[in-house]
Order: sequence, then structure tokens, then C-alpha cells
Amino acid sequence: MKHQAQGLKLKGSSNVQISTLRRAHTWLALGCWLLGFPLNFEFCPLTFAAAAPTSIETTLVDSNAIHSATFQSNNQKVVRNRRGIFLTHVRTRNEKMTAQQWRLSWSKDGGKTFQTLFEATDATNPPVLETDSQDNVYLGRPDFVNLDVLLHRFLAAEDYRTPHLTRVPKTAAGKYSMALDEPRGQVCYFSHSGWFIRFGLDGAVKSSTLLLKKGGTAVQEYTHLNLTPDGTLHAAWTSLFVPPQGHWTYWGIHHLQSPDGGATWQTFAGRKLTPPIAADETGPSDRITLDDEFTPSTWLANALTKDGKAHFIYAARTEPVRQHHVRFDVATGKRELDHAPELRGETISLNVGDGFLASSTRTNGGPLFVIGHTAKAPLRLGCLRSDDNGATWHDHAVSETFLQPYAVGGCREITPEGLIIGSFTEVVNAVPGAESRGRVHFFRIAVLPDAPKIPK
Repeated sequence: MKHQAQGLKLKGSSNVQISTLRRAHTWLALGCWLLGFPLNFEFCPLTFAAAAPTSIETTLVDSNAIHSATFQSNNQKVVRNRRGIFLTHVRTRNEKMTAQQWRLSWSKDGGKTFQTLFEATDATNPPVLETDSQDNVYLGRPDFVNLDVLLHRFLAAEDYRTPHLTRVPKTAAGKYSMALDEPRGQVCYFSHSGWFIRFGLDGAVKSSTLLLKKGGTAVQEYTHLNLTPDGTLHAAWTSLFVPPQGHWTYWGIHHLQSPDGGATWQTFAGRKLTPPIAADETGPSDRITLDDEFTPSTWLANALTKDGKAHFIYAARTEPVRQHHVRFDVATGKRELDHAPELRGETISLNVGDGFLASSTRTNGGPLFVIGHTAKAPLRLGCLRSDDNGATWHDHAVSETFLQPYAVGGCREITPEGLIIGSFTEVVNAVPGAESRGRVHFFRIAVLPDAPKIPK
């Protein structure tokens, strides 16, 4: 579809010339934003023809892992600091989920190669990662046997040689998320057991609170955490309905926020709540899903709050399937935007059954990105960009084809070099009767035209 400039006639201009103007305008704004200059101007209201999407660079990290090696997109398993890029995944598992071989990998060359920094076999899922301004790495995970939550601290001053371990008994479950709150000196961990834990940066447990409990219909499942520059911690989750007979259903998606790093909790509108809070529609949290989306099954792929707007990407298994990007105003709790049943740019349409949102928290303004895999075959990684905080979306990047990308996830924060970084598992068909295998890939997407490329 050809887009024409609105409010201005560009006589004699080809689509290529218009595309070049639009791209130059976007790069200028992106450059100012990443360098820390405030974006107090509005993007030009002209709508130009779309530029061709840029490429997505990938690196094969593990050629022989399980199909759920990067399970799942609700939490952050790739981070970057001045020492390099860190990534986690699970390589093997047993049927009883009591012996999963997992790895923490480290790239010192911008993602060209990865070396195993730490490896162990535990009853766990892929650990979640955070890193601080001192380049320390925080790794959180559950233990399914004893139901403990474990925080591993890998210290930069020790060259990450030996993890320092903190254990919180009887608080674990298999879906979890984590967020660094460095100004308050803490790392927050939120599990679908309902427990919310605050660790000090020294590993000490500051508090452990039962935040959620089963509601009248459903129980909490996949959790999400993200922190905004003003210090507000946003928590979201998918709830799960398990009937006495029949198949379980992802039942609804909900949100809470904390203005003080998890000490107290409230709704968008500021209604103060007392934990434990019912995790479904019978409780007081803000519901993100629509009234007709209970029984079709809905699952929150990712959530991110930016410049006073809370963004959620999720799929609803209605007929036809709805691919949602939803934007709420944080101050009022008003549902402002809903891109559904399709989330697309000019040529790229995304399946948000998994995927993640990325931006920068260093300054206000600047673009928002959503990364996932394409909605139709041949399957590729795709990236959409919004220059107006989610009001409109445009093509940004697309990859080569993959067999079946699964659990496309990544870092919430765009790197200082101007890169989106993430990982996914490419599912490979196995011998009939055997478990499907997977290949773990790291990927990166340039936000700026002069962002560094993976070294050859």
C-alpha cells in the first residue's frame, strides 16, 4: 500500500526519496534520544512511504538444546553491561523436571561468540537476569524440588568466577520475573507462587510478601516486572483457570503498581491494596483483557511502561485470533489504544503469542519497539517501531527465515550502542516419539544506522 504525505505535496519525489527523508528524520531523533538530549519536539506529522526494514543479526549459541530452552518471553534472560553480553538457557531436562542442565553464557565480542560462564544441573527453568551500573550480574531461579527461590550474584570485581548464593525457602514456582531497582539498592523477584521478594544488592533478603492468591475463578501464572525512571514498579500476570474436568485455560491478564519499590501496592487509579490480592477478575487489580476473552484463552507475552503509558502485548485465542497491543494511561487507568486483531507495520505482521517490548529509560521520548516472530510463514523474526509511544507502528527490521521461532525474548533496555538484544529457540523436528530439539540463537537489531555490527 502506498502512503502519501499528509498536509504537504512532495511533487516530483519518488517513494525512495520520501523513504530516505523519513528514515533520516527518524535517525536524527533516535540519535538525539540515545545521546540524552530531551525530545521536547513532536515528530513531523507527515506520513511517508515506508523504508525497507533493516536486517536482524543472529548468532547460534547452542545447536543441541531442548525445544523450550529459552522458555519464555515474560522475563529477561539477556542483559548487557560494559563487560559484555550475558544470556541464559536450559540445555536438557528429565521427565520429572528434577534435573535441568542450565547455562549462563558470556560474550566479550559483541555477540559474535559465547562462552559458558557457569553451568549446573538443577530442578529449574531458564534463569532470569539483571545487571547493575557496577557490571555485577544478578541471576534468579526457582528450585522445583524444595520450592526455594535462589539469587546468584556474579560480581564483576571477581571476574564472575564464583556466584554468591541467597536462598529463600518455600516461595518458588516455575514462572517468574525479576527487576533491578538500583536507586533503592534492591532486586525484586516475583513468582507465580504469589510471593514477591526484595533482595538487597548484597544478597540479603529485605522482605518476602505473599502478593497474590487464588481468586474466585483463577490463580496467578506467568509474571512480569518492569521499573520506570520515577521509581514505580509495575507488575502484571496471566491468570490460569483449571476446571474440575476439562483442559486448563489462560483466563485473564492483570496489573498492579507500586510507587515505593514493592513496599505497598495500588491500582492505576491509586487505590491502595492489601496483599494477598485475588489474582483474577474477582480481585481489585486492573484487568487488561476484554470481557469476551475469558474462555478463549489469553496469554501476556510482555509488558513495559514508558512515559506514562503502560503497554501490553498479548494473544487471545478467539476466532479469529486477536494479536493485541494495548496501551493504558498510568495516571487514569484508561484503556487508550488497542491494536487488534493484527499488530503490524507496513509489511510486517507479528504473532504476539510470544515476543517483547524494548525502549530506553535514560530520557523521556524516543521510540518504542516490539519484537516477535511473523504471523505467517515463512517464519521470521520481526521488529516494529513506534515513534509516538505506541499510537502507530512501522516496519523496522526482519530476519532470515527460521523453522519455528519459540520464546522470543530479550532485554527491556536498548543498549548504549543503540542495539536491541534478545534470544529465542528455533524448534527442530525430532524423531517420532522423541522430544523436539532446539537451537538457541542470540540476536541483535540496530536502532541507529551506525550501531556496531557483530564482528566478522
